[in-house]
Amino acid sequence: MKLSELLWNPAFKEKFVLQKFLCTFLHCSREELRTNMDKEISDEIIQKILVAYKSYVEDKKPLEYILGHVDFFGKEFFVNEATLIPRPETEYMINSVSEFISWKIEKLKDWKVENNILLDIWTGCGVLGISVLLQNPDYFAEAVFADYFANALEVAKKNYELLITNYEWKVQFLQADLLDFLLNKSSTLKGTPSFLKEDKIDNTVLVANLPYIPEETFEMNAADNVKKWEPKTAFVWGDDGLDYYRIMLDQIVSLNKSSTLKDTPSFFKEDKLMMFLEMMTWQVDVLRQEFDQYFVFEEVKTFHFNIRIVKAYLK
Repeated sequence: MKLSELLWNPAFKEKFVLQKFLCTFLHCSREELRTNMDKEISDEIIQKILVAYKSYVEDKKPLEYILGHVDFFGKEFFVNEATLIPRPETEYMINSVSEFISWKIEKLKDWKVENNILLDIWTGCGVLGISVLLQNPDYFAEAVFADYFANALEVAKKNYELLITNYEWKVQFLQADLLDFLLNKSSTLKGTPSFLKEDKIDNTVLVANLPYIPEETFEMNAADNVKKWEPKTAFVWGDDGLDYYRIMLDQIVSLNKSSTLKDTPSFFKEDKLMMFLEMMTWQVDVLRQEFDQYFVFEEVKTFHFNIRIVKAYLK
């Protein structure tokens, strides 16, 4: 069967999806499809397309999971059912971080790259941390990617090894519950991040896209294919969605207040830490009320009127 015959086959109503499958299985671009309409498609490729198309149309499996990757910020990231599919609002957070770093570089004329660290908490497929590093290749000396789930962490590590090839950052992938690895409580922690051994950190950027959707909101509004295929724990944690944010903020407060903890990281004190978080508009006010004594929350970007990218730091 020729490529043109397959593309114009009326059985395939989702033409964009069909083109994505063809590009993936033929290892070509959409432009190459358009210029090779007479190309013969093997029976093996046709069978792969039929199976993939059926999974998309009948099983409602997300296209990104079928393909095994997602195009994001000009890069191809591996994803699977252990990881959340990156959303457009994630780009807003990356842009917010890059804008902050540009401002920081301008403000601090004598900054040293060896004293800057990136923490990507609840990393999933690693898209946040990896994209921030790629957008700001000369700012960080070290990065930590942490996730509670080992299978998600493996995807993040795979993406890092694929996409980060020409840089020499010190990087660790840690299976840990939020910031437990800083409190020395994580039973799965393998090795201590080297920045804990050297009290020289000047600037820490923490990015975290934690679950924040309330249980009821998720059940009422999430698309059926999202409920069926994507990990619910990446969306929901607690009745109002904020339980995990509360835990992480409490951990930071504990680290900041404690003078007796072994290896208490000083980079969580004064103005050394800047967090970038994602949540709903009303949730920002909730956290402001609950943590007003300790943190400042600034809304820096808005997505679809209801989602906020928040910059947070210690008072």
